[in-house]
Amino acid sequence: MPRMAKVTLKVTAGPLAGRLFAFDRHDTFLFGRSPDCHAELAADDTTASRHHFLLEVNPPQARLRDLGSLNGTHVNGVKYGGRARQESPQEAARRRLPEVDLRDGDRIRVGATVFDVAIEGHRSTVPADAPEGGAASPLESLVGGRPEGMVVPGYDVGRMIGRGGMGAVYLARRRGDGTTVALKVMLAQTDLDEAARETFQREIEVTRSLRHPRIVALLEHGSAESTFYFAMEYCAGGSVADLQRREPGGLPLALAVRIVREALDGLAFAHERGFVHRDLKPENILLADAAGTGAKVTDFGLAKSFQQAGLSGMTATGAVAGTLYFMPREQLTQFRLLKPVSDVWSMGATLYYMLTAAYAREFRPGEDPLPVILRGGVVPIRARDPRLPEAVAAVVDRAVTDALEERYQTAREFRDALDRAVS
Repeated sequence: MPRMAKVTLKVTAGPLAGRLFAFDRHDTFLFGRSPDCHAELAADDTTASRHHFLLEVNPPQARLRDLGSLNGTHVNGVKYGGRARQESPQEAARRRLPEVDLRDGDRIRVGATVFDVAIEGHRSTVPADAPEGGAASPLESLVGGRPEGMVVPGYDVGRMIGRGGMGAVYLARRRGDGTTVALKVMLAQTDLDEAARETFQREIEVTRSLRHPRIVALLEHGSAESTFYFAMEYCAGGSVADLQRREPGGLPLALAVRIVREALDGLAFAHERGFVHRDLKPENILLADAAGTGAKVTDFGLAKSFQQAGLSGMTATGAVAGTLYFMPREQLTQFRLLKPVSDVWSMGATLYYMLTAAYAREFRPGEDPLPVILRGGVVPIRARDPRLPEAVAAVVDRAVTDALEERYQTAREFRDALDRAVS
């Protein structure tokens, strides 16, 4: 019987010598001088930057990304990153920050601090055959946007109607009754064993019971080898992201607030039953028609369940930018935190973007998003658009604060505050 996969970092030299950090599930590890780092050096240690490197672990995978550090990160004697003389962290982050996939026996060095990497066990019986780059997508099997040879029992699969970091979506017809559905197809990003498959299927079956008028219904799900499919309620109006492409300067206040309020109704229902979404963004709010009516939250539980089963690959270092722009800071610093307050940030950032066509954080063109998120701080929404009512702006700004304790704690709190602001 194969051993459970595990990644261990042992500090063998430097001020933290003797410390051991072990990971048996998907997590992140932050190293540097900042108090929010999991391994923190002294504030006066000039060999390390405040946020020096981020390690994402999804055993047996481990990927290190230098975060625009001054002195770089050495892996087996090879330097990754480092800034030129007089170059600021922000300037360095405009280059793609270097990352390296770690192997058993690798050695990481930052100044006097040395980590030895040990990777144990396997989790493979079915190879994932995932595309390079971290995005779970079956696009390699597509020709002209149509699935080539894709067979999903009981469905006639049509054209592709969407794609993203977690997969591709097709218009399909259920043969039994002719119902039109949105068929989402995802590939496991890690080698797949039966325990992981069963964990995921069990999680999704629980999610399937989540029924609310403001949540896209999951009708059926299944899998074959490393491919998973989900038949979901079809929303003909597309997503909020589609709507914004038709209104590039930002949506009217009344429309944006109504859409988000409807989505918050569904989110509140889920939060009160112990569910957290973890991947909220404009693409995951769907609409009944092109006019923007009938908002519903989609992909509920998929991101969380895929991660908890260890199937998602790298979702922080490998995440697509569209997800990172709506990611709360604690999803990097406290990866395993699963609380409604994190969904509040993402929904607040979504409303911010809907109103201003700008992100809550200041992402400069070409800048790597991870250091921006870790530095923290958001731009007050009225700095983007001073015409916005002060009451609405105050609600949005509170929803997207980095301080968890100052944020609305649940979707219902956020929705009620929004109602008061526009009443």
